[in-house]
Amino acid sequence: MNVNIDAQLRTNVKKSDLKNLRKQGFIPAVIYSEGNEGINISLKKVPFMKIYKKTIGEMTFFDISVGDRVYKTIIRERQVHPVSREFSHIDFLEFHKGKQITVNVPLKYIGDAPGTAAGGLLEILVRKLEISCLPKEIPEDIEVDVSALDIGDSIHLKDIDLLNIDTKIDYETTLVAVRAPRKEEVVEVEEEIVEEGEEVPEGEEQKEEKTEETTD
Repeated sequence: MNVNIDAQLRTNVKKSDLKNLRKQGFIPAVIYSEGNEGINISLKKVPFMKIYKKTIGEMTFFDISVGDRVYKTIIRERQVHPVSREFSHIDFLEFHKGKQITVNVPLKYIGDAPGTAAGGLLEILVRKLEISCLPKEIPEDIEVDVSALDIGDSIHLKDIDLLNIDTKIDYETTLVAVRAPRKEEVVEVEEEIVEEGEEVPEGEEQKEEKTEETTD
């Protein structure tokens, strides 16, 4: 999906300035691309969020108009306020048609591992994967099916079909595994019982004598 949005250049980068900008109904943002440190912009929150909510669940390309120039971008990262859940900052990544870009894509684990029904623990080791591909090939997520995993089984990156996608991550990297349940260690405390007729150690005998003296 392609959407068009308008933005304004901004020079205010201090925390106090950004706070005032948010109060005025804007979202601070940066457009990153190869060869520059980033272009600081601001977006009108209300119209942007209306557009954004329509794109949830789809791979979306944002054509950002800043003055006379249009930047073709995707969202690289969003910062969300912990209480209001509103966007407090957005990082966009500029791309060019026919040229690969590098992005982080979430791994989506699907299915139920039989090993967990037998008491095993499903351990997810990787949740995002850095990939390089053409913009049109960027997936919303990469599915990893765990429905064949028993206790002791695992899935490695080499087991996933990465069609038209490159990555620098080692293909032997373990993504998810079903671990055996941990055994609880039982510590047995042995009580020393002195039966009738057995000799009492010297130290214990002295303790008994002292006890008798104090009761007189």
